[in-house]
Amino acid sequence: MKINAISSLYSINVNTNKKNIGCKYSIPHDTFVKTCSFSGKRNDVDKQSYTELEKWSSETGFLDKVREIDEKTGQILGSGFEGITFGIPGTDNWVLKKYNRGNFIAIPNEAPKLVRVEDFSPELNVGQTIARVEIPGGSRYSYIYYVLKRQTGESIGVPLSYSDDMSDINVKTHINTLKTLANAPQETFNKCIKDIAYVTQQGYEFDCGNPYNFMFDKEKNHINFVDINDKKRDENTQFGEVLYSLLDGNFAINFSKSDCDQTIKDEANKLSNEIIRKFFAAMIQSNSKFSLGTYFNNLLESSLLDETLGCTDKEDKINKLRLMNLI
Repeated sequence: MKINAISSLYSINVNTNKKNIGCKYSIPHDTFVKTCSFSGKRNDVDKQSYTELEKWSSETGFLDKVREIDEKTGQILGSGFEGITFGIPGTDNWVLKKYNRGNFIAIPNEAPKLVRVEDFSPELNVGQTIARVEIPGGSRYSYIYYVLKRQTGESIGVPLSYSDDMSDINVKTHINTLKTLANAPQETFNKCIKDIAYVTQQGYEFDCGNPYNFMFDKEKNHINFVDINDKKRDENTQFGEVLYSLLDGNFAINFSKSDCDQTIKDEANKLSNEIIRKFFAAMIQSNSKFSLGTYFNNLLESSLLDETLGCTDKEDKINKLRLMNLI
């Protein structure tokens, strides 16, 4: 099989004597701007912590209003198979979540109760749960709700449930998302890589099947995460999984195979390549490596990395990534 030369984005030289790999990759030297929200020590007060929630709840009578938020006053921020998320009137620090399963269970309470839930990601807001609310619903039962840290930004890409719908509005959403991320500064991706590593180190798993679990904060130029609830089941990194979602996952793959206008597909390809370039640069800068997880395998088997890596065969792509010290 003929292997094409790698894209002009990269010039890779392999020193077989020292077994070192040099990569001319247009990475700015020593220009990392520290925008990451964790640093080992924190001097600032976490305004979204359980302690702050408990204080705010006491001052505002929040527990007495929970049922009203559910039934009347809460703005629905998102809903799906697992439950509904409400905005909490009077604060932008937290949201209220009602799960479809287990919302009314056999726990007796004489009065509303706020119960602390361990914050698994204290140095980074990933929309995590920090409290459970128990509201008496009779002598032996209670309504159960959860309080999560509110995340900022707009959801990325096309929701998973519409990933095979090539409607004009979905194509427009796809292109706009790619434009937003492609135009983001390199520091956005530097921070994203560090944040992915932090969440992985905490032992939790991203839900990368749905791009909507990732948000972009245009004011801060940050990529933010939500819906991180499951413990990791392996030791793999999650960089490839997240990249898959940032490129708009299943929709991007389906769009590339569709009969949509080629001019728009070419635009999407150009924007995707810029996102990949910046993501790779951030990984190389931090000495991070991909693992061959489910979604990253989907990405390798698609055409989305073809131009960047200069080949179409999956094994050839893996070899190119090894030469770049990314696997």
